[in-house]
Amino acid sequence: MTNSESMSLPVPVFAGGTKAITMTPVVGTPRREYAEMFIPGEEELEDGELRVTVLGSGNPWVTRAQASASILVEVGNAELDILVFDLGSGSLANYASLKLPVNKLNKVFLTHLHADHTGDVITLSGSFSKVGRADGPIYLWGPSGTEPRLGTRHFAESIEEALAWDTEAGRGPINPDSMRIETSEFDFSQTGVVYEENGVKVTSFPVVHALSGAVGYRLDFADLSFAYSGDTCACWPLVRACEGGVDLLIHECFPPAGVLAAASGLSIERATIALNAAHTSPSAAGKVFELVKPRVAGLWHTLLSPQVIPLVFSELGAVYDGPVVQTQDLTVFNVTKEALVARQAKVSDQLPPIPGEQRVAYTPVATAPPHWWAEARIPLDDTQATA
Repeated sequence: MTNSESMSLPVPVFAGGTKAITMTPVVGTPRREYAEMFIPGEEELEDGELRVTVLGSGNPWVTRAQASASILVEVGNAELDILVFDLGSGSLANYASLKLPVNKLNKVFLTHLHADHTGDVITLSGSFSKVGRADGPIYLWGPSGTEPRLGTRHFAESIEEALAWDTEAGRGPINPDSMRIETSEFDFSQTGVVYEENGVKVTSFPVVHALSGAVGYRLDFADLSFAYSGDTCACWPLVRACEGGVDLLIHECFPPAGVLAAASGLSIERATIALNAAHTSPSAAGKVFELVKPRVAGLWHTLLSPQVIPLVFSELGAVYDGPVVQTQDLTVFNVTKEALVARQAKVSDQLPPIPGEQRVAYTPVATAPPHWWAEARIPLDDTQATA
């Protein structure tokens, strides 16, 4: 069955589905059995395995079904490293549902500085430090801009400045190191390694999107590879960065302009400009996949609806017939040498954060309250329960 024959595609999770949106959920022969749905906390990551989870599959506008841009990678090394690529609004709610330790989420790689790719950075710094991410700073990697104010370092410094009240309010009870952002800004225009540690290598490459200063990433580990386009038009630097083959390529895919306009309320003129100047159509994504030939291709940053999804597969299928998954929030890919398996996670919507094993000792210190509180606070001695 080809990608253009999409009548049998599973329905989206928000419409009652439970499966990944694909006709090829398993590529290869897994060496172990995987449950039909991924259940957080019940499936250990094997040595040498990658688990890639879409935390945010959506668009600048956040919906209950689609958080904004974010891809999580869990690495099957001794350290069980966790890296996240982009951190759009709503993505941390999905992270919290995965029963992963909060204190391990400290490596963030930004593709560019659009708000729908960065909105939860302020939450990670200002709020997650209160619920377990207490060992130290956020380590942030991101591209330069054509001038300093358009680069990642300026962005991070501005976030820290915006959080001045929050940081001061936490001084004493919260480890001050956990409220810092340490930034590694690199030249957006050059393809090169930006991170290499614990057997994990991350390479950045320039992409074509909105302004100069957007990038994509490739992650290599234990002879496995994952590439992520961020937001981009179809472009050669991504194809070249994937030379030698990649196991999983998650590439953005906007619906055709007319479909985007009808589904989003944008004018056809605005939708056409958005698609042609900054994004990738299904047929263009198919051309990229045909050039790269990944073991599995993932579509991402797509406006999902039961009407749009078949149209996307039909247009893409006219030019590409390899294994494709239309990602949703909490689509999970298990990547091994033997196979790639795509599933949906079954999560709890109200799960308390899991701090994880703290690696840095810090004793909370009570701070003196402002003097005027003494007269402003209502006495509560008479409300206390007696033993």
